[in-house]
Amino acid sequence: MSKLADKTEYRALSIIARMVKDFERLHFLNMTKNDDTDSCKARNLLEGIIQSNGYKVNYNGNNKKPLLKNQ
Repeated sequence: MSKLADKTEYRALSIIARMVKDFERLHFLNMTKNDDTDSCKARNLLEGIIQSNGYKVNYNGNNKKPLLKNQ
């Protein structure tokens, strides 16, 4: 799956950020309550990985960078 390291590299965090942004598209689709709960948990876990590494997801469509450094 992945190579274990002391620090998660930026490229891995960028991929995770794109996955988090894809979860936004689920808001317009019909899902069961259980599936919605599970997808929210998954999104929150992925966003937690990003935040624990000092970044946040960039939702600005005008900017190509998927991540912003926390201040």
